[in-house]
Amino acid sequence: MQRKLAMNMIALIIMLSIFTQTTGNDLAPAPHPTIPCLDNVKTIPNCVKAVFHFKFKEITETCCTILLTLPDDCFGLLFPIPRVYHFLLSSACKNI
Repeated sequence: MQRKLAMNMIALIIMLSIFTQTTGNDLAPAPHPTIPCLDNVKTIPNCVKAVFHFKFKEITETCCTILLTLPDDCFGLLFPIPRVYHFLLSSACKNI
């Protein structure tokens, strides 16, 4: 009885994990939606990488302008602790 219950639970978990990644009736993974506010960020990939790794000497004025004008929700998608990164980036951009 316990083995049957365990197998049913495993099957349920697998089914739920598949259905949460799909849209509609198909079983293919859902495509990642594009986020329009991050379009400008794609033009400066090295800058985002530099900020992420705290290499503020590699940051350009264009990078500062684009990253500091991003809305808070988009900035939070790029960096794990958005407030800290935003503060450090704005401090570094003052010196450029």
